[in-house]
Amino acid sequence: MLTAVIVHLSLNAGSFAQDETQSDTEIQSILTEAARLTEQVENLRDRMVVLLQVGQANWKSGDSTFAKRNFHDALDLIDNFPPQEQFADFYRQSIADVQAELGDIEGADRTLGRVKDDSQRAEAFRTVGLLQARRGDFKGAILKATDIQAENRAEYLDSISRMQLEIDSVPSPQDTEESSDSDNSCGDVAAAGTIDVPEDKAYCLAYRGGQLANEGQTNAALEILKRAHHVSTLILDLSGRAHTLEEIAMAQARAGSMNEATRTLSEAAPLVLAVYRKIKLQHGRTSTLQELVEVKVELGDFEGADSIMRQVEDDDRVNETYGVARAVVANGHKKEGLAWARSHISCRDRALALIGVADALLSSKQSADSRH
Repeated sequence: MLTAVIVHLSLNAGSFAQDETQSDTEIQSILTEAARLTEQVENLRDRMVVLLQVGQANWKSGDSTFAKRNFHDALDLIDNFPPQEQFADFYRQSIADVQAELGDIEGADRTLGRVKDDSQRAEAFRTVGLLQARRGDFKGAILKATDIQAENRAEYLDSISRMQLEIDSVPSPQDTEESSDSDNSCGDVAAAGTIDVPEDKAYCLAYRGGQLANEGQTNAALEILKRAHHVSTLILDLSGRAHTLEEIAMAQARAGSMNEATRTLSEAAPLVLAVYRKIKLQHGRTSTLQELVEVKVELGDFEGADSIMRQVEDDDRVNETYGVARAVVANGHKKEGLAWARSHISCRDRALALIGVADALLSSKQSADSRH
C-alpha cells in the first residue's frame, strides 16, 4: 500500500513509512480493543449497534472481510431479538443502508432478503436503491424499482433521473473555492460594532478573540472575549446562546484562562440541557449537547463531560458517545479523546467511544494519503 508513496519521497521516506505503520497499528489496536468490549455488552440491541459501528470502521480501514463478519453477527443478533421487538426490520434496513453506502451492494441485497415485513422491505429497497444511484450505479438502482410499492415507484425513478442529470451540473472545485472565500460576513473587530443581531455580533467577537489567542495576543483576546460574553446575554435563542458560549470558552482556554473558560461552560450547560429536553419532547434531536461535551473533553474536563452525558436518555448516549470521541480527535485532541473513551465504565459506551477515535484517525490518515 505504501510502495507508490515511498518511491516519490526523498530523505523522509523512512520516517514516513514508520509513521504510517505506527498509525495502522494504533488504529487496529483500538478497533481490536473495541471488538473485545462488544462481547461484554449484555443488551442485544446495544451489542448490535456496536457491531455495526465496528463493521463500518473495519471496512474503512480496508478489512472488508472482518467488516462483513461484523454485519453478519449484527444481523444474527437481530434474529434473536425478543418477539415483542417492533423495530427488528428497521434495524435490518439500517444495516442494508450502511452496506450500500460502503459499496457492498451484494451484502445489502442479502440483508434486504432478511427483512420480513412487506412494506418495510419495499422501503428498504427504495433507500438502498437511491444509495446505489448516488454511487453511480444507476442500472442496479433501476432494477430495484420492481421491488418498490407501485404508488412510490414513479417518484423513485424520477429521483434517479434527477441524480443522473445532476452529474453534469456539479460545480467545479474552483467555483466552490470562490464561493467559500467570499462567504465571510465577519470582517474584523471594528466591523463587529456595526452588527445589530446579538448572536452574529457575539459570534464575530468570539471568532476574532480566538484568532488573537492563536496569535499569542492573550490580553487583547481576553478583552474581546469579555465583550463577546456580554453581548451573548442578549441572545434570546437558548441554543444560539449556548453555542456562542462554547465558542467563547474554547477561545478563553486557548488564551490561557482556564478559569474563565470553566465559568463560561458552566453557564452553557443548563442552556444546553434545557434545549435538549425541549427538543426531546418534540421527538427531535439537537447537536448542541454533543458540542458542549466535546468542548469539555477537549479541555480535559472528563467529569464535567460525563455529568452532562448522564443527564441524557440512554438511547441518545449511543450516538453522542461515538460522535463526541470522533469529533474531539478530529479537532486534534487524540490524547484527550482516547483518555475519555477509556474512562467509561459501560462496555457499550467505551466501545463506541473507541470506535469514534479510530474512525477519526482513519479519516485523518486517508486524507493524508490522498495528499501524497
